[in-house]
Amino acid sequence: MSKLYVGNLPSDCNESALRQLFQEHSLACTTILVKRGGYAFVDCADQSTADRAIDKLNGYTYLGSSLVVEPSVASAGKKRGSGTALPESPVVQVRNGWR
Repeated sequence: MSKLYVGNLPSDCNESALRQLFQEHSLACTTILVKRGGYAFVDCADQSTADRAIDKLNGYTYLGSSLVVEPSVASAGKKRGSGTALPESPVVQVRNGWR
């Protein structure tokens, strides 16, 4: 399954309206989760469907808003964060403890 991020949704958009938009473009999706703030996550049955959804709907004007459709960060294998991890320190045994 491939997950998409759909952003810049109109404030009055709900799950059924977004599902209808996907159906109008012959895009099968399993789960749609619309969040406050104008975005949603959509699960597509396979990567091919997700790719077609990006091609058809990214930049598409929907109820006056230009949609942003892209792979979800989670499905792309990326992790959110600053990208600055602490350097690993060697662990040394000192007497009865570790440092």
